[in-house]
Amino acid sequence: MNRMNRDNILGCLLGGAVGDAMGAATEVRTMEQIKEQFGGYVREFFTPPEDTFAHGCKRGQITDDFSIAYMNCVEIVNNHGIIDEETAKKALLKWYEVPEFKRFAGPTTKAAVQALAGETPVDTGQETFIPAVDNGKGTNGAAMKAAPIALFGGDDVELAIRNTVKLCGVTHNNNIALSGACAIAAATAQALHEGTTLNEIIDAGVYGAAQGDQLGRASGKTICGPSIEKRIKKAVELGILAKDMEEALTLIEDYIGSGLMAAEAVPAVFGLIAASKGDLLEALFAGVNIGDDTDTVATMIGGIMGAYRGASSFPDEYLTVIKENNRIDIEGLAEQIEELWKGEQEHV
Repeated sequence: MNRMNRDNILGCLLGGAVGDAMGAATEVRTMEQIKEQFGGYVREFFTPPEDTFAHGCKRGQITDDFSIAYMNCVEIVNNHGIIDEETAKKALLKWYEVPEFKRFAGPTTKAAVQALAGETPVDTGQETFIPAVDNGKGTNGAAMKAAPIALFGGDDVELAIRNTVKLCGVTHNNNIALSGACAIAAATAQALHEGTTLNEIIDAGVYGAAQGDQLGRASGKTICGPSIEKRIKKAVELGILAKDMEEALTLIEDYIGSGLMAAEAVPAVFGLIAASKGDLLEALFAGVNIGDDTDTVATMIGGIMGAYRGASSFPDEYLTVIKENNRIDIEGLAEQIEELWKGEQEHV
């Protein structure tokens, strides 16, 4: 039995948005620099400083981490729940048309958009070097948008993995990026199981990482990088052994990292979730304060834990902040996804 109800669906969406907006202010700094900048451990929304990627954004404004996921969900709903390559392409191109979103496009995403739009690279007159394998594409760009994909398959972990490969393969078609994305989607799907445990959610993430790696190798490029599956296991071990969250943050940052590459940020997500012992806000704040790619880490944590605990587990003002500072309607989207799911179940 699954928990595909409005509270858990909205929880996944709200968690992703809150993690992104809150983490946007702390991104690029170390844990100590975050404390110095904000006067301690961050547990609220701040306006991003001028020396962050989100400079110019308002307090509570989302960046690419959740906005791409949101646009994907909107397009999937428009396509009656069908997830395919064309849906992914349409969502990406529509996302790129929004100025406040487009500015955050990373190199992998930007290259994919330009290719889809038929844009020709500028000829510099110099010989173009094409590496055997582009190892720089094993980034968080796929994993950051993966949690809400699970909402279109209920609590079906296998379906979440397949849909993630379809959707994320358009921009990040390699084993490392897809391993990270499938780990997040699989964990979110498991979080929608009635009566599931935190250990089962983490185990689903490990399984998703292994499956994503295999599918990525089969359908796309095999690039250099460590095993995300094994690094998740190590991060979880560190999170469980830590005496408190502060120690967990230090251990995970020192041994795993929380940077732009999926082999760092995705394992860090599971280590922090393990250290939180199931406390949604404890896990979310940990992602915001671990340093480096904080908005992405917190977005992924928020999506998984929001699906697990539901929107009702967040302070009421969080939804208000997101609504007032962004041109998105996550409540309406949650309603549409729920209705879509109910309609599918009536035909089963």
